[in-house]
Amino acid sequence: MVNDRYRLGDVIGTGGMSEVYVANDSLLGRDVAIKMLRPEMARDVNFRERFRKEAQNSGRLNHPNIVAVYDTGEAEDDGMAIPYIVMELVHGRTLRDLVREDGPLSPREAAEVLVPVAHALQASHEAGIIHRDVKPANIMITNTGQVKVMDFGIARALDDSTSAMTQTSAVIGTAQYLSPEQAQGKPADARSDVYALGCVLYEAVTGHAPFEGETPFAVAYQHVQEEPTAPSESLNPDSMSPTERVNLDAVVLTSMAKDPSDRYQSAQEFGADLERMSTGNVTRAAQMHIDDDEPSAHSQPEDTTRVAALHPATTTMEPQPAAAAGVPVADPGVDSDEYDDDDHKSRPWMKWIAIILAIVLAAVLIGFGFDYWNTSRERQAEQEQQQEEQANMVTVPDVENRPRGDVLAELEDLELLVTVNEEANPDIARDNAIRINPAPGSQLQRNSTVILTVSSGREVTDVPDVVGLSLEEASRALSDAGLHMADAVEEEESSSQNTGLVTQQNPAAGSQLSRGSRVTVTVGTGPRMVRIPSNLVGQDIESVRSTLDSMGLNVEVDSVDSTETDGQVLSVSDEGSQVPVDSTVTVQVSNGQLIVAPDLTRKTQSDAERALRDAGWSGSFNVGQPVDTGAAVDNDLIAWSEVKAGDSIRRNQDIDIRLWEFEIGELLRTN
Repeated sequence: MVNDRYRLGDVIGTGGMSEVYVANDSLLGRDVAIKMLRPEMARDVNFRERFRKEAQNSGRLNHPNIVAVYDTGEAEDDGMAIPYIVMELVHGRTLRDLVREDGPLSPREAAEVLVPVAHALQASHEAGIIHRDVKPANIMITNTGQVKVMDFGIARALDDSTSAMTQTSAVIGTAQYLSPEQAQGKPADARSDVYALGCVLYEAVTGHAPFEGETPFAVAYQHVQEEPTAPSESLNPDSMSPTERVNLDAVVLTSMAKDPSDRYQSAQEFGADLERMSTGNVTRAAQMHIDDDEPSAHSQPEDTTRVAALHPATTTMEPQPAAAAGVPVADPGVDSDEYDDDDHKSRPWMKWIAIILAIVLAAVLIGFGFDYWNTSRERQAEQEQQQEEQANMVTVPDVENRPRGDVLAELEDLELLVTVNEEANPDIARDNAIRINPAPGSQLQRNSTVILTVSSGREVTDVPDVVGLSLEEASRALSDAGLHMADAVEEEESSSQNTGLVTQQNPAAGSQLSRGSRVTVTVGTGPRMVRIPSNLVGQDIESVRSTLDSMGLNVEVDSVDSTETDGQVLSVSDEGSQVPVDSTVTVQVSNGQLIVAPDLTRKTQSDAERALRDAGWSGSFNVGQPVDTGAAVDNDLIAWSEVKAGDSIRRNQDIDIRLWEFEIGELLRTN
């Protein structure tokens, strides 16, 4: 027992500084989770302070996607105070376990799971708290599909940047999800949680972290210095459409930008793009990514490298006019008279060399010029083609709940080819559009094919009986009937046999609903447990009965012989233990039929009877054969009794006795 209230059970989680136990709150009768600081850590004042901060920070947050904190305190262990935090007990799996056991999620599934995480982080940031350790192991998906963020163990209040504890713990967190500023020891802000959530999204769809290394230092170095590989490169290209691929890469790389100013500036902004990604719409990050990649239609091509290479050739390779004509050029400092006619006639090869060089130079210049002109034409043609393709692109319109005829007319005006499918829908009227693929906002070339899904109206189906099934079995049965289970699963107390099973459903089994409708189910949480008080013995039976009745327990009275007062409680079954409500408790009650016998020997029969009557005796004596005695003073006194002093006897019990009788012969024998 912790603090005389919480009964600890099994360990359900361990960490570097604490252990988490399942426990039962005996005061409120509910199961909880208790995180306790490890004893070796409790000796360090810094760890105790961090643990206190966690309780304080978590207690300030109240959000459906954040694990709730109920209580905090300290437990004594060998003379040392061990801090603990009492939290909501969540049944489910962490995102880390989900990916490891079931494999990576699709981009849409991952986005759908992380949208509530972004909402939880936004609520935390608005409360002035940054998490600083967002990772798959701290994201729990419950058995009912709800997402919970937990473990604010190293969270820091935004206004707490000057505390000594924070300064000594500046670089804290899991290396695989550490933002560059945290890895460099710089202050973390809300955008650091955005970066970590981007790393979580990367791992959820690829199955591995964006950066991996042999040591945490090596991983942290990569976060600071290296750009992550686009997540789509790790996936099968046939498993995603172009829009999904661009969405995934743009959202992940935007959230993981090295410079915080280049990321999403809030978890809310990140969550909005995750919602668009989960529904197949083009994200804001993808739109910016596409805009950045498109070349400007008005830019003029210019090969600056080629031009730079061309100009030196024209200045250094052009021959002097005299040399080009075959006339020798006099070397400065050499007397021209030294060149006589014989020497001039003996060097005709110089003229041919000059001519050949001039022809080669001219050919080179012509080649460079043609190549430059041809490249310019090709680039201009590419730009014109891109402009033509851009002019040929159309945007897929929003079609939800619009009349079929209006949508088809608009799509035909956009010169798109339409394939129409019909699907039953309880919320959208017949012949109104449900959705379009590719999603609204997508850019397509004219004459591309789109698939339009149109409502065929309400299709009625029978509601199956799911009472007595588990949530998974009930969801499968409803799905087979074309129905869905409501997102909000209600809970109620039940028998221990119905724990975790559906106890009620609405509408009832056999009712008729439109296909696609939702059915609300109620799940049994087991019986409510109560603790039988340990101070009932010695009280009056009516007082004890009133106490146990108020706790919802059934009382069975067992009357037993006892020397205690009539109606006094002698024992209570399962005293001090927890039992389910409506349990039967056996109470042993004294009937007052026993008395404590006094010492009857050497009393006259009348004195003995008076003593017994005073004790509440109502029986009678059975006087047996007398006992001979030589002492005259003992005559008519009780010599023997079947009841000894201190014996417990019934009030109406008959008692056998024998009296002394004086005999002179016995006196003589004695002498």
